[in-house]
Amino acid sequence: MEMILKRLTLVDQTRVAAVCKSWHAAVSFLQAPSPPPWLVVSRGLSGPRSWGLCTAFAGRRSLGLEIPKELQRQWCCGSSKGWLLFSRTTAEIFLGYQASLLNPITGVMVHFGPCVNYVVKGIISASPLTAGFIYASLGYNLADAYKCVTVYRPWQLTYEELEVDDPMDILFHHGRLYILTGSVEIVVYMFEPHPMVSSIIPIPSLVGEDERRRRWRNGWLVGSNDDVFIVFYTTKLRSELQQLKVFKVKKGLRHRHRVVEVNGLGGRTFFIGGFSEGLSASMTKSSSKSELIKPDCIYYRKHVEDDLEGYCMQTGRSFRVAGLDVAGDLLSWFTPDTEDQSSLMEVTPTNGFSRSRSLLLTIIIISVCIMLGYIFGRVSILRFFKLVN
Repeated sequence: MEMILKRLTLVDQTRVAAVCKSWHAAVSFLQAPSPPPWLVVSRGLSGPRSWGLCTAFAGRRSLGLEIPKELQRQWCCGSSKGWLLFSRTTAEIFLGYQASLLNPITGVMVHFGPCVNYVVKGIISASPLTAGFIYASLGYNLADAYKCVTVYRPWQLTYEELEVDDPMDILFHHGRLYILTGSVEIVVYMFEPHPMVSSIIPIPSLVGEDERRRRWRNGWLVGSNDDVFIVFYTTKLRSELQQLKVFKVKKGLRHRHRVVEVNGLGGRTFFIGGFSEGLSASMTKSSSKSELIKPDCIYYRKHVEDDLEGYCMQTGRSFRVAGLDVAGDLLSWFTPDTEDQSSLMEVTPTNGFSRSRSLLLTIIIISVCIMLGYIFGRVSILRFFKLVN
């Protein structure tokens, strides 16, 4: 089997790993020369978009994954649980933005809509082919242009805008939605039996910062096994002066949580930035992967015009990722979910959003017909009274 796996592409190896536990172990043992996470990239901001997937730590090599033509010119605004989210760049009147979820490994695509707000970043709680999955978007309200978080439950044909001020980042972790806010606190939502705030967790060491510093600070949430981390960096400083701060959410008594600053990642490696969920990978110094992906480091990009760089927690220094020229390109992280087998099955999911769109169209058409009927009916009655008189 090892001889066969060595002859497969990275994408085919990922497909093999999703078949069963023993095949997953065989692929993991093989230790591919360019392991995930990969990059989803489109050249430049000004020219036409053309999305593709490439390696990040073995030079910029294409993975040979085909993104459907219908999605190529759309806005990629989500990378979550092994799926990419694409949204149309213009909103339809009364209907919002139409969107699609794509599993680039299997080619399975799920269309849905409407997204009532402009989406900057979209994440999902589980595969969209499983019943009960939730889709959450961080974006801007179409009417008033304020930043907001909207939660969609396709199988129940419902959506709700959450009451959170100045959201900065979002993360699904163990069925709960974590929202990092500009006021340096984490709002945690649970969804059973209905959306409700389960806890609000302040970040004490950053609460006293002045408004100017807070405006320059960017934050990302990262889920790693049972833990949730927060990474902050300052967008105003040059790379060599950059100092990232990392915090960890610790569970206390009676489900009370607190946030503490940490000086290391425990051998983990974080990947943040763009429209992707914050990713975590466990690395050991003895692993051959560590030559490409270093443990206790955070890989990120501060601005679109910058190249990808890393930050070492042990030394407190930044370094540029060698052999990767992505300055000026749109990019984010992507990692396949080899544990998810739902998209390998012949399943045609009930497209709840399409049904809701049809229902909305029906309501609009009926309302227009009633209004027209009322107007023309009233005109006819007036004409009748005029004839009688």
